[in-house]
Amino acid sequence: MPKAGRYHEGVPCWVVLTTPDLPRAQRFYGALFDWGFVPTGPAEAVATRYGAQVAAIAATTAAGTPEGAREPGAAAASGAPDAAWTTYLACADLPHTAALVRAAGGRIVREPYEVPDQGHAALAVDPLGAVFGLWRAGAIDGAGLVDEPGAFAWNEHRSPAPDTARDFYRRVFGYGYDRPAAGSTVFRVDGRPAGGIGPAGTGAPAWLTHFATADADRAAALVRALGGTVLTGPGPTPSGRAALVRDDAGALFTLIGVPPGESAAAA
Repeated sequence: MPKAGRYHEGVPCWVVLTTPDLPRAQRFYGALFDWGFVPTGPAEAVATRYGAQVAAIAATTAAGTPEGAREPGAAAASGAPDAAWTTYLACADLPHTAALVRAAGGRIVREPYEVPDQGHAALAVDPLGAVFGLWRAGAIDGAGLVDEPGAFAWNEHRSPAPDTARDFYRRVFGYGYDRPAAGSTVFRVDGRPAGGIGPAGTGAPAWLTHFATADADRAAALVRALGGTVLTGPGPTPSGRAALVRDDAGALFTLIGVPPGESAAAA
């Protein structure tokens, strides 16, 4: 089972769901990914698989703001969907990275704060309006399990203006890019693939989390059975068989078929 080590600057290291109904989300994702949950506050929990932390879930109020902020990403930007996944990017110096975000045309919507016994976090919005988080590791580096069924395997920024996104994240994190193919780009950190930036037609700019599953078709059918929605697929992609779905509260994510032990980035 792959276990993540210390994440390099700019690498997606953690994902957090904000949702109106925490027990409902736990039922959905517990059934879909076989997650267990460890409460970390009155309205927050860490999702685990094989005992390793893979994501966090935090409840939101009716106004879309978090009831708590213990876990990275428990804050939601004003106007964000009531249910949404947020991707967190690793950084070594939060105040410095926050300054780079502002200098590159982004905004910090939650200033750096301490997550007790874990690390420090902040929440940002890029110039296109996509929400993302910053995470400075303390005792916790981020997800303890990746690229395995039931854990995230890939994170991709999608927007109608991928060139603007590429420029922003290059200025903030120093990303290198593969030559675009049909408008999509793999960004690299220290020469290794770390995520993607690509077009999204007229859709709202956002980071999209891809969760690995051993069987994308079976997982998509389970999403429907659990009250979620399959928007596209399952169908073949360069990284494996995939489906774009929403959970039963409307949070968007991708299911990607990744056999155990095989990374989506290398597929």
